[in-house]
Amino acid sequence: MPKTRDTLVDDLVRSCSKGVSKETAERAIRALCRQYGGQMIYIPANKEHGVSAERIRAVLVDAVGGPDAESVLGRIMALYGNLQVYIPLERTAFRRTIALEIYARSGSNGCTMNDLAREYGISVVHAYRLWHFGRKEKRSVQLPLPFRPWP
Repeated sequence: MPKTRDTLVDDLVRSCSKGVSKETAERAIRALCRQYGGQMIYIPANKEHGVSAERIRAVLVDAVGGPDAESVLGRIMALYGNLQVYIPLERTAFRRTIALEIYARSGSNGCTMNDLAREYGISVVHAYRLWHFGRKEKRSVQLPLPFRPWP
């Protein structure tokens, strides 16, 4: 069974978080999805100064810093070295995370939905849909499960 974009991103975050924190790994993979999302990229196998490796390293260094970027890049090269890999768009791969961010930022910080839509590269209608999804996700986490007695 081929990997879908959700399982690929989940695998990348899970495997890269062994050397760094989960939040750092997620930031790094989100940066890759933001830069290369929607296209196939070549992942080299442990090249120090190749063109592809330098491009990926530059994106990761901008996102998480030097030592963490090297750790994440090493894990990505170990898993997917010498392969062409489809990198999904950030807005589709991290839909739940972006929805929660839009929900959190829209009300309290005074960010308008137009600004948030422009920042994430989505339409205003889609930003409202994500806001509603974020509200639903936030409430489902906070609400306790209903009590169900044994049958």
